[in-house]
Amino acid sequence: MNTPLKMIPCPKCGEDFPELRLTQYGYNYCVNCSTTEKVVGITTVEGTGDHTYNDLIIMDAAKARRIAAAEAELKGNKKAMLDILDHDEDYDRDENAVSQSIKDELSNINGDQYGDYN
Repeated sequence: MNTPLKMIPCPKCGEDFPELRLTQYGYNYCVNCSTTEKVVGITTVEGTGDHTYNDLIIMDAAKARRIAAAEAELKGNKKAMLDILDHDEDYDRDENAVSQSIKDELSNINGDQYGDYN
């Protein structure tokens, strides 16, 4: 059975967050107030010949930047090549608002000639 999580206010921002974050994991603040940097995953290909495999190294973003800078320096490049993708931006959008904005834009483009899209 799904029991609702007991929520407590964040001491920094006042928004509610699950009490388990404090009691079980020791986090004093909500995720939005956290100062911990996100982690990144770096894929590697290991082995040789028919015995190759992929691996994933997970580390904090600051360490990944330092490694990329050291690698660039060794290769004689002035700038490190490191792409860190932030997929959280996609999850933060309200899907209903996006759908409604598309419907509104279609109505503006087509007028009433195609009827109501809602």
